[in-house]
Amino acid sequence: MRTTYCPKCDDKVRYYTDFGAKNSWLRICTDCETDLNYNFKLCIIAAGKGTRNKGVNGLHKALLPLENKPVISHILDNYDDRVEVVIAVGYESEQIKSYLLNVYPNKKFTFVDVDNFDGPGAGPGYSLLSCKSELQQPFIYTAVDTIVTKPNYEDAFVFVSENWIGASDVRVQESSNYCLIKSKDGFLEDLYYGKGTSAYIGLAGVAEYDKFWTSLENKENGHFIHKDDLHEYQADSGFRGLSQVKVVNFEWFDTGNTKSYNEVRKVFNKEVVANKSDEALFIDNKKVVKYFSDKNKSKVRVERLKYMNDNPLEIEAIHENMYSYDFIDGDLLSEINDVKVFESFLEWYKSALDTSQIETSDSNFKKDCDLMYGQKTLSRLNKMENTTLDKISNINGTQVEPIKNLLEGINWNDLYTKLKPSKFHGDLQLENIIYSKDNEFILIDWRQTFGRSKKVGDLYYDLGKIWHSLPINGKSVLNEMYSVSYDKNQANINFYFKNNLLEFYKSFEKFSKENYDWDIICLIGILHYLNICTLYDNFQGGRYGEFLFLLGKLMLTKYLKGEEVI
Repeated sequence: MRTTYCPKCDDKVRYYTDFGAKNSWLRICTDCETDLNYNFKLCIIAAGKGTRNKGVNGLHKALLPLENKPVISHILDNYDDRVEVVIAVGYESEQIKSYLLNVYPNKKFTFVDVDNFDGPGAGPGYSLLSCKSELQQPFIYTAVDTIVTKPNYEDAFVFVSENWIGASDVRVQESSNYCLIKSKDGFLEDLYYGKGTSAYIGLAGVAEYDKFWTSLENKENGHFIHKDDLHEYQADSGFRGLSQVKVVNFEWFDTGNTKSYNEVRKVFNKEVVANKSDEALFIDNKKVVKYFSDKNKSKVRVERLKYMNDNPLEIEAIHENMYSYDFIDGDLLSEINDVKVFESFLEWYKSALDTSQIETSDSNFKKDCDLMYGQKTLSRLNKMENTTLDKISNINGTQVEPIKNLLEGINWNDLYTKLKPSKFHGDLQLENIIYSKDNEFILIDWRQTFGRSKKVGDLYYDLGKIWHSLPINGKSVLNEMYSVSYDKNQANINFYFKNNLLEFYKSFEKFSKENYDWDIICLIGILHYLNICTLYDNFQGGRYGEFLFLLGKLMLTKYLKGEEVI
């Protein structure tokens, strides 16, 4: 026998019995025979703006990606689906609601709209009080930027039998950034600000919920902190009314600010696709969700599905900035080892998207080509001109000129006369091609427009994307299977060319020379490297962006000399 509170009875302490072994327990109230497993609700505080974290433009801090899952999903993963979830929302609340309702249809969510999530008196304490009517039973509450591993504590995340507060060790020199815990014999004595070694992590279990609410509402308990010009309603005053609070240590991962979030990403580093500063990819609970800071990109990509011939993918707009589709059981084409599968894809592509019978104004097509090749390339690389990296004159033993000179060596007008209007994907790299268990090729993550056109693109844009995705593979990049080093005027770069992709490259070269202009494919592929290098200036400490820029310069130099690029 042990004691706890039963939510089905009154507020008195009742007995329950443990049956089972290891971590599998059946807890039953001896008065009303209620199963007390998962006897609590989970409350997630996600109302604030999260201005301290600039991870992805426009994306709520609850949805910041870790290993291609949002931080809120990492929290939810700790709890059984039987646990009801109450979420305090405010800023960009529709982002959170849309995502969770789409990805977790079997979970029971209650969203509480917090009327003051940003003004004076706002804060986690106020958000929590806004949820009071939904939390009239034992509950666990957590800040949305708090991720923890399960502690060595039987009841955590399964059962709330006593009051507890989450703690984590911190360095004294950094402790002034946190609300700190003073404890005695494993129980809470006080919460304070100053210097210490144990931080309150914004996570707690509350068994005596009535006492907690009374204390949190009592203005004499001191709700507010005045720190760094903040005037925030805190939740810590609620603990002052509890009989005792057990201190439980966790391994804590704080995603609340940009610096700590980036540190957490180094631990949660198993990404399938690298996220950018203005978009994110989520693979979560058998759903794939794509977010764009530019809502027009999401809208147009949904619209463009109808132009993707023979593509069975079904997508759904779930928010103005997000669309979703069911996770596809299959393999990325880049992970296939059978060159015959790749060759069958090339034939499929030729019949599905290579369509020259497209009505388009010649002048409009050339203008769009100029936007996508000449103007975009010059615009993106403008920031690289006269930089230390651009002044390097020798890459892998080859003399190279500044990027401006190299781009001037391209006969753009001659290039535009050789391009062919066709249907297009727009980002046809091998990580965006799935070979399903039904032996179908399914295209994902296409571009929204080619220039100004939703329907007509350049055939060679897609072919160049295939070319550029063969030597430099996304998975290899995530594993940092490349190197870049430079000193003054000399640089050395190397990369790992996967065996299967090397075979694909040989096959692609043969196929292209039989059907298309191989030189144009190579040039467009090189331009793709140069176009994306500035998009990765913060990825892997900027190394990948530097690598792409130097690689593009080296390849373009060889191309203009009529030499083999690879």
